[in-house]
Amino acid sequence: MHLSVLCAAALVALVPIGARAEGKPVISVEVAGSRTPWELETKPGAPLDPASVRQDVKRLWATGRFEDVLVESTEESGGVRLIFRVLEKPRMRVRKVVIDPPTAGLQVPLEANSFVDAQSAQAAAAELRAQLVAQGFPDATARAELVPVDSARADVRIAVDKGKPVRIREVEFTGDLGVKPKVLRKALRATKSKTLVPGIPHLWSGWKMRPGYSDDAVLSDALGLKSALYRNGYFAARVSPNPLESGTKGSRLRYHIDSGPLYAVRTLNIYSPGGVLRPIQPGPGASFPTRQVCGALLEERRKAEREGVIDFQARLEVADVPGGGSATHQWADFAAYVETGPAYRIGRIEFRGHHGLSDIAIRRAMLFDEGQPLDQMLLRKTLARLNRTGLFEPLSPANVVVNTAPGTDRADLIVHVRERKRGHWAISGPVGPLSIAGPLQFTIGSRLPAWGRGILELSTYTASLSFMAFAHPLANFLPFLPKNRFLLLGSLHRPLLPGQRFVSGYTIAPQLGWQGMLLGYGMSQARGLLGGVLESERSLTPPLEVKVTRGKGPDAPVEGILYCEMPATALDRLRQVGSVATGLLFAFTPF
Repeated sequence: MHLSVLCAAALVALVPIGARAEGKPVISVEVAGSRTPWELETKPGAPLDPASVRQDVKRLWATGRFEDVLVESTEESGGVRLIFRVLEKPRMRVRKVVIDPPTAGLQVPLEANSFVDAQSAQAAAAELRAQLVAQGFPDATARAELVPVDSARADVRIAVDKGKPVRIREVEFTGDLGVKPKVLRKALRATKSKTLVPGIPHLWSGWKMRPGYSDDAVLSDALGLKSALYRNGYFAARVSPNPLESGTKGSRLRYHIDSGPLYAVRTLNIYSPGGVLRPIQPGPGASFPTRQVCGALLEERRKAEREGVIDFQARLEVADVPGGGSATHQWADFAAYVETGPAYRIGRIEFRGHHGLSDIAIRRAMLFDEGQPLDQMLLRKTLARLNRTGLFEPLSPANVVVNTAPGTDRADLIVHVRERKRGHWAISGPVGPLSIAGPLQFTIGSRLPAWGRGILELSTYTASLSFMAFAHPLANFLPFLPKNRFLLLGSLHRPLLPGQRFVSGYTIAPQLGWQGMLLGYGMSQARGLLGGVLESERSLTPPLEVKVTRGKGPDAPVEGILYCEMPATALDRLRQVGSVATGLLFAFTPF
C-alpha cells in the first residue's frame, strides 16, 4: 500500500470518533501482526494526537518490513484504544549468496543467516551494480533472484553483467590554470593513474593502474581541483569536466579551468560558536593564509570532538570589496564561521554481524566506555585497532550508526562488523633473491570454530599448514631453527588482539622449537608496539569540508568546498618512513 494511502487509512480510522476522541487519553497501544516490540510516539496515558498516529504509521512503513499498515481505534468511557495492524513481508534467512559469474572485488551487502526478502535482495543487486560502476563499468547490470532451499531459508543468486570497461588513460587541463599543472594533478584522487612500477626513460613507460571512469569520480575530482584553487587564493575559480574522449589505449579526460583573479585579503576573521572573534592579520593585500585558517578550523573541530559534538560544520564567506582590485587581483573580506550541534555522551554500545567472535573480545579493543563523551577520534582509533587484528573486513566510521534520542545527551552506538571468511589460502614469494628476501610459501588454513572464552576462545585462533622453500636453510640466519631447505610447517596462530597484548600475538609451531616460537612472539609484540608508536592522529583525521560562499549571510549560495587537511610535520614523515620500513622488515620473516 502506498504511503499516502496508509496515512489516509490512519485518518479515516479516527474520523468516526471526530472531535470527541481527539485529546482523550489513550488507554492502550498495540502493534498486532509483529513479534518485534515497537517504540511508538503514541503512548498510553497521553492525549490522542492524530499527528502522532500519522507519524507512527510512517515510521512502521519506513522499516520496509511490512506490506500493509492499518490503524483501528475503539472509543471507551475512559479513553481510546489503538491497534496498529501490520502485515509482515515474507522473509527468509540467507543460506548463501551466489554471484554469477564470480566477480572479484565486490562486497556483498548480505550475510549468511540474515533476513532477506525480494526487496532487500534487489537492493543488494543495486549495491553491487553501483560498485561496478565505480570500478569503471558504466553499463553494468545486476539482477537478484531468491531461490528457496526450505521453508525458512533461501539462496540469493545475483546475475552480474559487467559490460565493457572504461579506463582513464590520461587527464589533461585546459584554460587559465592559475597554478602549475602539478598542483592540480596532486589534487586528483579518483581519476589519476597510480604508478606500480616506475618506467625507464625512452624505453618503458612503467606499469600503471588506470582508474575506471564514473560520473561520481569525475565530479569528486572536480570538487578537489576547485579546492586546490581555493587553497592558492583563486576564489572565483570554475572547473568544468569535458566529455570523455575514447582512444585505442584508453580514454582521455579533460578538465577546463578558469581560475579567475587572485584574491587578496583585506580583513579575515574566524567566529567560534560562542561568538568569540578570532582575528587573523595576514597584512593588507596579502594572499589568503590557507594554512592558518585550516589549522584554526581543525583545532576547533578537534576541541568539539573531545566534548562529544558529532555535528560540526564550517563555512567561509568571501565578500568582494567593490572597486578593490585590478585585472589580476581582487580584494575581499573573509569570514569563517563554525557551527556545532549538541554534545553527546555514549549510551549503549552494541556490535552486530559477528558470529564466531565473542562480544567481549571485540569490546576489549574499545578506547572509550559508556557515559564518556562521544569522541570521534577515539572511535576512529578503535576501528583502526580492530582492523589491525585481520579478523574483520575493513571497518570505517560508515560502519557505525549513532542513534540519538531527542531531549537527551545520550547517543547509542551500533557497530556493524563483518568477519572474514574462516578458510583461506595464499601463495607468497620473495622480493628479490630467495637468499635475502624470505621463502617461497604456500599456506592453507582456517579459523577455529567458536568455543571457549578469554585465552581459550578458539575463534581467535587460526590453524594453518604451510610449505616453505628456502634458497638457503633458515638456520643460516637463525641457528636454532630447522636446517632444511624445504619445510612443512603446521601452526596454530593467535593474532595480536587489543586489550590482550601479552596473551596474544603468538604462534604454536612445534617444528620451530621453543626458541623459534619465543622469537616469533617477541617479533609480534615488537610489531604491535611499533604500530602504535608509528600511528599518528593525522592518518586518522578526515579532511574538514568548509563550504565556500560568495557574499555575506548563511543564505549565500555555496560556490564550492575547501578541503582542510592536517599538514604533515617532520615527525609524521618520519613515522611514515618507519611504518614502511617495519612493514618490509616483518614481511620477510617466516613468523
